[in-house]
Amino acid sequence: MYKNILVINLMYIGDLLFTTPLLRTLRNNFAKADITMLVDSKNADVVKYNPNLSEIIAIDKKGEHNKLFNYLKLINDIRKRKFDLVINLHPNERASVIAAFSGAKRLTGFSAKFFGIFFNDLLKNRRDIHQTDAYLEVLKAINITDFDNQGLEMYTDRETEIQVNKKWQEAFPSKPLQVIGINTGGSWKTKRWTREGFASLADSLLKEGYGVAFFGGTVDISDVQEITKIMEEKNHPNLAVFTGKITLTELACMMKKCSVVVSGDSGPMHIAVSQKVPVISIFGPSDPVRYSPYQQDRNNIVFLSQDCLACGKHECEDHICMRGITADKILTKIKAVLSSENSFLPG
Repeated sequence: MYKNILVINLMYIGDLLFTTPLLRTLRNNFAKADITMLVDSKNADVVKYNPNLSEIIAIDKKGEHNKLFNYLKLINDIRKRKFDLVINLHPNERASVIAAFSGAKRLTGFSAKFFGIFFNDLLKNRRDIHQTDAYLEVLKAINITDFDNQGLEMYTDRETEIQVNKKWQEAFPSKPLQVIGINTGGSWKTKRWTREGFASLADSLLKEGYGVAFFGGTVDISDVQEITKIMEEKNHPNLAVFTGKITLTELACMMKKCSVVVSGDSGPMHIAVSQKVPVISIFGPSDPVRYSPYQQDRNNIVFLSQDCLACGKHECEDHICMRGITADKILTKIKAVLSSENSFLPG
């Protein structure tokens, strides 16, 4: 029925990964359709190699396309493509305007205030289920109810895999070695566990014979520097810091090599999930119902039973939800996962 489809999601890494079961389902239902995705250029690697997409339109939200002329030109270019279905999954003003004036024959999904009048199917984003499932629910508006849901998916290319294999072997020449990945970052500072907690956990892991790999983007470099500075085992040969040194595609390849990944609610956490790696997730201000590691064991979510859990605050003087979580608790979870995974050693 639909031959030319545009999916819009200009949000963060995790939200982009949450769309991948929807993309797979669209491809299965419209095998010969051109399926294009509009994404933020800095996160485009998340779907760059996704076989369910025909094309990616990557825009620079805070640069080139933050200028009115370029923004209007983008909308005009999209109109020329004559999409017969546009699915908007990002209900802010920027994405809603693009969708509203796309010229699509049918417009489905979420919208910011005032632009909903342009939608054929204006939907509310469900907050009582995982965000991945909430995206899939959108497809019901176009009469798709049989979802091909194989979890989050992020694909990589062979060249990057070869490069990562070399970097990994240089960082961890001792074999066999179970490496625990640690991601310290989060889009809000309140999502981040304490530096002391990460340092203590890394020290314990290294002392017990595990490898430790720190991940994260350039914004996390100073945090990891402070964490390693207070570590007792900062010079341990099985400690590697990849923070700010690798691309998102390289990160996915490296996550796949970890036996377990420890992270707060963040994009890298969901990348680990997409690589089918067990995750120990630390939750505080964000909602574990909507953003937990998708289709993984909920017993591996660590949080304090506080009334303020999932408060959504970006600032907090008390921050008890994170300060009250101990390294010993995380270490116990890691060992339980490794035991249940039969001492999994990634390739």
